[in-house]
Amino acid sequence: MVKTQTLHSFAAQKNALLNVLTRKIAATKVTNLNVAFDNKYSVRLDSITDLLNAIESKFRKCETLFYTYFQDIDHNILAGNITSLPFEMDCTLIDGTSTLKYYYKVDDKSSYKEMIDLNFQNFILMLASLYENLVLLAEIFIKKVMIYVKQPLSSPLHDYLTYLKRLIDLGYRQNDKLNRCMVSFDPFFTRYLLQINNLRNRFIHGYTLNLQTDGFSYFVKKMEGTAFSQTSPELIIDQFTEHVLNNTRDFIRELFVALKESSTHHRKSIPA
Repeated sequence: MVKTQTLHSFAAQKNALLNVLTRKIAATKVTNLNVAFDNKYSVRLDSITDLLNAIESKFRKCETLFYTYFQDIDHNILAGNITSLPFEMDCTLIDGTSTLKYYYKVDDKSSYKEMIDLNFQNFILMLASLYENLVLLAEIFIKKVMIYVKQPLSSPLHDYLTYLKRLIDLGYRQNDKLNRCMVSFDPFFTRYLLQINNLRNRFIHGYTLNLQTDGFSYFVKKMEGTAFSQTSPELIIDQFTEHVLNNTRDFIRELFVALKESSTHHRKSIPA
């Protein structure tokens, strides 16, 4: 398989957000409201730039894994059929002015399966880390949603959305640009976030692969409490990773815009 793909960029949305941030800092329109909970919420240009760059880098890593291992996955080999071996991938990725090449050739079904299993785990863990970075970004720009006596090590997006909804239901927060952004992706979040969060926890704390074949397609195992059935077509690994990647890309762009618009007005301080 020979192919060329272009990686996505968030430069326009990222730069617009940084421009607002720069103006607010210059006008001393920043407060320490969120810093009272943890210094990591301080409004600093250098740390927020690093955070935005990390978000972009982690998304590119997820894209790279998808294009290299999942987009053209060979389900027959994963079902035990060796007729299509060896499997060969020659993938060129274009990232701005940079070109990255990924080449591999596998002539053993067990090795191919192991490679797919490992890189799916990498995909999920990178995605979960990316989501936690998006939560941190929102918690810097907007008055805090998640408040703990003792700050946890991680803040999953699934938990953040639950807290945000409860605060709005209680009347403690308005249905603002941030919430409208979240609501617009509610079908995706409702369907996939718990699945991703449970996979992340299983990969970190467990030992199972969380992938299986029905003899035809390679599936992501259904996690407890999710809306999927055991054999939902959406859980076929190439479909699952593609749908997650596309929605995550769109969500990142919309979240950057929502945070910018929430902070733009001259009377607004950050956190807004």
